[in-house]
Amino acid sequence: MNYDSLGYYAVLNADNESTPDFIKRSYYEKAKYWHPDHNTNPKAIEMFQKVSVAYEVLNNPKSRLEYDLLSIVYSQKEFPILGSLKIYKNQKDKDDNALRVLKQRKVLHGQVKETKDICNIREAGNMVLATSISNWLKGWWGKGGFKKTKAAIRYNLAATEAFDADNLKLLIHNAIAYAQEKNTEMAWVYAKQAEAMAAQNAFVVNKIAQYIDLLAYKPQKTVIIPYWNDKELRTRQYLFPFFLGFVALFVFLLMFVNQGFFSSTLSSDGYYEAVIIGNRIVPSDMVENHIVKLDTSDTDITALAHFKQDCTIYHGPDTRYSPLANVLKGQTVRIAGHTYNKAWYKIVLDNGETGYVHKNNLIKGIGNPVPKGSKVYKGYNK
Repeated sequence: MNYDSLGYYAVLNADNESTPDFIKRSYYEKAKYWHPDHNTNPKAIEMFQKVSVAYEVLNNPKSRLEYDLLSIVYSQKEFPILGSLKIYKNQKDKDDNALRVLKQRKVLHGQVKETKDICNIREAGNMVLATSISNWLKGWWGKGGFKKTKAAIRYNLAATEAFDADNLKLLIHNAIAYAQEKNTEMAWVYAKQAEAMAAQNAFVVNKIAQYIDLLAYKPQKTVIIPYWNDKELRTRQYLFPFFLGFVALFVFLLMFVNQGFFSSTLSSDGYYEAVIIGNRIVPSDMVENHIVKLDTSDTDITALAHFKQDCTIYHGPDTRYSPLANVLKGQTVRIAGHTYNKAWYKIVLDNGETGYVHKNNLIKGIGNPVPKGSKVYKGYNK
């Protein structure tokens, strides 16, 4: 495999595996041939300069290795000035040994914008969250917005791994840039990260390993190799949709309340407050607290009454509660309480159940005979 972005090997008829002796012999041959003192070719001066520059870089083990590494990650068009590399820093323009290239896609009005930011994991977390919020709030609108936003969300989730050519380029670049600035520890940390990222390419790993050996860095303390937590970044991308889901659920429940599924609205008489039990609407404990309870028993004849007509008994003191039972004219019941205004009476049926009936349906005193075993009254059975 030949990485030779600027053609330095090619101009000397060499490659990455050529020995120093071969490169030296080739240089002398090429320099002699293209020397403008005896070569009249119009390109002689240009070629002689190329040969000289190539030899100057490849004859030195350190600069040759740096050229090899940079050729792995840079094309000819973007190749940096060898020997004066700019150090990439974090968003606060500070030295940082844990940088990555964070790539994201943001959709706005149907247009997709892709960004590349050099940042550490904390800065990446804030950027990821901001992009997620923007896409979920603004990305769906515009022509093709839904499809583009869906694709952007998938892309952003995958890109958090930061394990690609752009990131290998950053790591190798900073390793060399810090070495040129005599910051050997930072150079070593970046080189070790690059070595781990290039694990599947034996040629690249070998070149990085050679560079690490060339640095000859012997840590005098424990040096921690930074870990890029891509799982944390993916989690942050889920935060806003989870928040939206929570808000949607809250609104949904409010709609149920407003539609009467969980009614907490009191009527003018102050007695209608309901909860749902199964498919029944029954009074809440607060309603029961407003009922005047009478101290009656199944032996108290004065507490008996009967129905003046066929009617319905309800679970609570209002026709909006669920019906409890339909009763016939003349049936005898026991009164156990009433609302403050005595518009509704709480009654006990033969089976012991309690319900509410409007005052217009009741007549004081015994009506039809009370059946044996009734919970209404034990002192009168025919």
